[in-house]
Amino acid sequence: MVFHLLHPLVVEALRERGITEPTEPQRAAIPEVLSGNNVLIIAPTGSGKTEAAMLPILSKMLENGVADKSGIFVLYITPLRALNRDLLDRIKWWGERLGFSVDVRHGDTDKADRQRQSRKPPHILITTPEMLQAILTGRKLLEHLRELRWVVVDEVHELAEDKRGVQLSLALERLRYHVGRDFQIVGLSATVGSPVEVAKFLVGDGRPFKVVMVNFARHIQLDVARPRASDEDRKLAEASGLFPDVVARLRLIKRLIEENRSTLIFTNTRSMAELLGFRLSYLYGDLPVAVHHSSLSKMVRISVEERLKKGELKAVVATSSLELGIDIGHVDLVIQYVSPHQATRLLQRVGRSGHRLSAVPRGIVIAEDINDVLESVVIVRRAKAGLIEPTQIPYKPYDVLVNQIVAFLLLKPRWQIEELYKVVKRAYPYRDLTMDELRRVIKFMQDLYPRLALYYEDSDTVVRPRSRGFYRYFYETLSMIPDERQYAVINEKTGELVGTLDESFVAEYGEAGVKFIFRGMPWLITRVDEKSVYVVEASDPSGAIPSWVGEEIPVPFEVAQEVGILRRRIKEGAEVGELAREYGVSEEVIKDAAEELAKHRGPLPDDRTVVIEQYRENIVIVHAAFGTLVNRTLGKLLGELLIRRLEKPVGVHQDPYGIIIQFSEPLSAATVGELLNALARMDAKELAELLKSALVKSGSFKRRILHVAKRMGAIDKEADVHSVSMSKLVEAFSGTPVFDEAIRETLERDLDLDHTAQVLQDIASGRIKVVYSDGPTYLGEVLYEKMSHRLEVIPPEKLKRLVLDSTKARLLNYTMLAACLNCGWYGLVRVGEVAELKCPRCGGIDVGVVRVIKSDNLEREVKRGLEEVKRTSEILKKYGWLGLYALASKLPLDAVEYVLSTSDSDLNKLTEKIQEAEKEYLKQRLLD
Repeated sequence: MVFHLLHPLVVEALRERGITEPTEPQRAAIPEVLSGNNVLIIAPTGSGKTEAAMLPILSKMLENGVADKSGIFVLYITPLRALNRDLLDRIKWWGERLGFSVDVRHGDTDKADRQRQSRKPPHILITTPEMLQAILTGRKLLEHLRELRWVVVDEVHELAEDKRGVQLSLALERLRYHVGRDFQIVGLSATVGSPVEVAKFLVGDGRPFKVVMVNFARHIQLDVARPRASDEDRKLAEASGLFPDVVARLRLIKRLIEENRSTLIFTNTRSMAELLGFRLSYLYGDLPVAVHHSSLSKMVRISVEERLKKGELKAVVATSSLELGIDIGHVDLVIQYVSPHQATRLLQRVGRSGHRLSAVPRGIVIAEDINDVLESVVIVRRAKAGLIEPTQIPYKPYDVLVNQIVAFLLLKPRWQIEELYKVVKRAYPYRDLTMDELRRVIKFMQDLYPRLALYYEDSDTVVRPRSRGFYRYFYETLSMIPDERQYAVINEKTGELVGTLDESFVAEYGEAGVKFIFRGMPWLITRVDEKSVYVVEASDPSGAIPSWVGEEIPVPFEVAQEVGILRRRIKEGAEVGELAREYGVSEEVIKDAAEELAKHRGPLPDDRTVVIEQYRENIVIVHAAFGTLVNRTLGKLLGELLIRRLEKPVGVHQDPYGIIIQFSEPLSAATVGELLNALARMDAKELAELLKSALVKSGSFKRRILHVAKRMGAIDKEADVHSVSMSKLVEAFSGTPVFDEAIRETLERDLDLDHTAQVLQDIASGRIKVVYSDGPTYLGEVLYEKMSHRLEVIPPEKLKRLVLDSTKARLLNYTMLAACLNCGWYGLVRVGEVAELKCPRCGGIDVGVVRVIKSDNLEREVKRGLEEVKRTSEILKKYGWLGLYALASKLPLDAVEYVLSTSDSDLNKLTEKIQEAEKEYLKQRLLD
């Protein structure tokens, strides 16, 4: 029992909360934090990590008499999406109960609250990594931070692998420099594959730390299922316009939801979350299910979380937005829809069930094709065995360094390079930074316009420049998250807006002649300009790519290799029961996979065999069980060699188990095999040069270099992928830190040169054999089918009804803030749950709404939106519930009134009019 180590007032507060026994992470972490150690606590969501960090800190604050002192003593830093009300309420309760002030500072904090915090700082300040950057420029808050003794970083796994985390690590070094001493740091994290690396990232280079890790993987219940379509499913598929296999999966999901009190369903992309949520609502209208992902508004997400917690919803379809420590109450089961691609993802997601460590987490993966089944089986085994993917911390990125040198110059206008170097090197990502690299980056900053630094070589100092551009750059780049703009997708023939695409997709695939699946239909790109992608309907989906391809989580090399091993063992006749026991899944799923693999004729691709298949006259498939990043790297290398040989464009698409190469003329498998063997004979330097040559022509590299240049202040923040030519970008930045950082980021994030080189060495030595298949194979068909996403293509005659129902579901699920102009009541309302909008307090009809809610403070939102409440009140009086339904749209109020005035009471017709008006409105916004 560790609670007796805490201050008596904390123990008393624990009793008041009804907490008598510590959880496992609390038992292990509290003594370490009390001892003053830097600690990384790794444990599942719902295991009391926040209290494990905060209770001993609060105890020490009581011992030190902090309540009577002024200043910020604790910083609690959490990624923006994790700034949830449950966390804030809990920390505020503890603070207030023990006599400490607690406050929050984030992007939505208004001017009055910011000024109040500057005058009277809270003892505990909760903030985000980005807002910490701004806080460190405020003169008064900087003075209050001189009292800082403890920093808690929540959701460390969210920060460790991206540049937000690197930026935070340098900000913490700047903070240490400012306060003139070290502070104690405590990190909270879900499952990570490299605990020691992550702890070093958290505390800085060379500082001592302890890792407290609670492993629940041994006790987790996991399985894989792949339901087959029944006659009933086929009938429903025919009636609904869906495919029988899709209906079979939906039926299984429905049964699992009904068998449990509450269920979380995770998908890998926002698009799939929307699609799955819509399909469940479409087929089973009375099933209480909602969708949750990061693109939805904050209030919609909070509403979904609250409704699940209260039991109003039986299930939520979500992306990684619900992996974080958001309190959604008890969850009985987690369904992962198709493979999560990584053991880490599966453990983080399934860890949301059970909620408390006394309950066993339960999860099931619902797979869609043979590769998906085998991959899911492998990931279940690896998750149970604790084989977690290593955490990849960005290595001394130059763009973050530029950003943070500016921040250092804001803290102090003149630095000796030697002094700055010592501070920067203490941040773990910059442990290997050289003095020459630092000087090179500073000289680059001096050469920019406006200048971001002045370098004096004779005194080896860097000085703050006197320009508005210097300050503007800093405040425009508080965040390392790139601003992804959206492109309007316009039907070339009709001029109609089809929807929008993310910049990442347009950068990689935005060229005339590319076919892609969007809104359930195949489209052909005819042209692209700086704001729009023009398309025409394509009659054949063959060769099309999914529009959300850029969002996909990569399958690691090790996972794909083990899928190859499992294929080989099944082919060699391994006993079904033995494999099921070894992999920890049901015999049924192994038996089903074995029966399907038996359909494959010809050589079987596995961990030791690459099969090159002549799929069609102009299509060659390279079957390679090497994972997403290796196959992408091999695809770029093969594509570059083919373009050089054929002197014409070549289409190359890849997935974790194969590379599909398409050419406008006949292309032989032998040619592709010859080039693969040529790659295997190249040395490391030749491979790197060939890859660099391929990269600088690719859309993905263009996007990378553009974002890096923006973060380094070398390109205007508003520039987009089509306003700057690739050749000019490469020409302008070759030999500069921008180009070097873009190459490094691409190699770290998009490719895997190390494992690719290993694979090519194994091909050269004969350890991996390259064999041929003269004609199409079963696995080739599976790969091509998945790549073209035929299963997502909906017959045109059914599409209109599906889109209409999807819009209707969105409007009915929309949550707004209602307010009574008569008595002052306010509260959240969901359109589908309201028959008529009357005030629940006074019964009056003078009720209006605030349609878009920007902060958690509802009273302040009502005051901010008072004019909107008055105007919408008139609309609601005139049109009743239909008015509320139309107000849930994305239209401005004038357009809402026009649509309502030209419609009757038919809900379908009103929905159609809203759809058309929204398309026109969105098109104008995107093109203006």
